[in-house]
Parts: sequence; structure tokens; C-alpha cells
Amino acid sequence: MAEELIYTSAEKGLRAGTSGFSTVAHTRGMRQDAIQLLESLSAYRASNPVSRNHSAQNPVTYSHYRFTLGGENISVLSRIAPLAADHTQRANKIAHHVVLRDHELPEAGPAWLARQPGFFITSWNESPRVIEEPKEIPQGNSEGTYAASWDETAGDAGWAGVLAQAFETAPRNPAYIVFEPHIELLPLLEEAAALVRPKHRWRITFNTFFQQVPPHTTCLWRCCRPEEDALRRIRGRREYLVIDLRNPGTCSKRSSLVRCAREGTGLENVYRAASPSHGNRTKPQDNKTSAERKDQPPGSTNRRI
Repeated sequence: MAEELIYTSAEKGLRAGTSGFSTVAHTRGMRQDAIQLLESLSAYRASNPVSRNHSAQNPVTYSHYRFTLGGENISVLSRIAPLAADHTQRANKIAHHVVLRDHELPEAGPAWLARQPGFFITSWNESPRVIEEPKEIPQGNSEGTYAASWDETAGDAGWAGVLAQAFETAPRNPAYIVFEPHIELLPLLEEAAALVRPKHRWRITFNTFFQQVPPHTTCLWRCCRPEEDALRRIRGRREYLVIDLRNPGTCSKRSSLVRCAREGTGLENVYRAASPSHGNRTKPQDNKTSAERKDQPPGSTNRRI
């Protein structure tokens, strides 16, 4: 059974004697080391004071991490977001974590699962409680490979193929996506993951508001604000892929995954393994990128694959 834990500021926590920021709910029988791990993942550093109503400048954090706990491999899918002031009128947040075992993972991948309606709890007004009901995990696959969100956001759907190709080529090397707060990042990650072999999608760890890697795990797709220290540390190092969504320009690579992202077809030929669950959401017949249609000059990234 998938387990879950909710962490926020409350007058009374679930554990006796706790208050303020604390666990207010978790699945019955959850191991203490799992509770401690999830609480440690609940940090949120706002870019702007929540009390000044700058919520649009403080993105929701979605993340997927892999851990080994008690000799068992687990995936932790999380949503952390700022909330209105708590009962003491101080800045608040809510973190909802879901722990999944390998047999529970949908083929579509973690970003797809995080986008499913109702999967995450976004507010808490209840008394502390133990969660008795099992967490239902939707099963499914991506609808296709045409990267519509990349096309709309970056002007070229091919960038999804660049990110997917970077993972397939060097699966241990992190990639950086530079964003501004108004950009929805989960759809971009889902579309890129749809281009990765299904059996590898849950190897992709990510954070949509990356600041640092938690201990004992990895973060391969790191979405960063332009001012983050993480970006300054890799400046000039060409082994890292950096896609700057503020001015990505036209993708210059003509790989098969870039073509799949632009046209929405052909993934089964790339991996020579047709799957009936791979739909073909085909783009209308216009093979030019958005940037080419608008006659936009190409931008630059630290590395083009």
C-alpha cells in the first residue's frame, strides 16, 4: 500500500507534545525512519515574503526522489507549497508526501502521476489523524510524444527531446532548467519523460524549485530560478545541460527524440519496441518550430546536445 504524510503548521501535531510545524497526518503503521525522512524533505524557502501576498513569486515545489529505506527501494513524490498565515499569523506551508514501492509505479512516470487530479492534498483544516484508507495510485501512460507544452513555453517542442536524450545518454548527469515563476514546469517534465524508455522513467528524479539535493539521493532534472546558487556553481561547465526557458531559442539538434517531440510520432522506432499503451498524439502537419514560424533568432544554452 502506498503511504502518505502531511506536514504543516498546526496548534497540535499528530505526535504527542508537538505543535507548530509538524506532521498532522500519516498512514497507519508508517515506520519511524520513514516519518523522519519525509519531515526532513518538507523544507520550503520562499523567494518572497508570503505575508506580502507574493504567492505568485513563490512557486509550488513538486519533487521525485528515490531512497533505500530498510533495505527497500522507494520513490517519494512530494508537493510543497506556501499557505496563508497560520494560527500564530506567521508564514505557513503544506507538504504532502506519497511513498511508493516499485510494484505501484505507473508506467507514465512521476511527473505524470503528480499531475493527476486530486493526487495531492493542497490544504489542511482537520484535526491530526492517522490515515486508515489506502492511497489509490492511478495507473496509466502518456498520451503521446508531441511536446505541446514545450512548444508553447519555449517555442520549440524539440527541447523535450533534448532533455530526454541527455538522460538516455548520461543518466547520472543532472540537467538544469532555468525558469521564471509563471511557468508551469510539471507538464514540461511529463512530456520529456514520455520520450524516455518506460522502464527508465522512474529513475528520473526532479525538483521543480530546486535549491539543493537532499542527502542519500539524486536530483537529475533541476528547475532553478535564475538567481539560484546552484546555477552559479556550474557556470561555464559544459558537461551540464542547461535549458534557459527565458530565451531558449530554436533547438539545433536533429536527433530522433527531438523529431519525436516535434512530430508526435516515431518513438517506437527509436527504441525498437512498440508498446500498445503509447498513443500517438500527432501534431498538425506543420514541421516548422514555433520559433521558425515567428522568425525568432536562436538563443543559447550552456550545452546543446
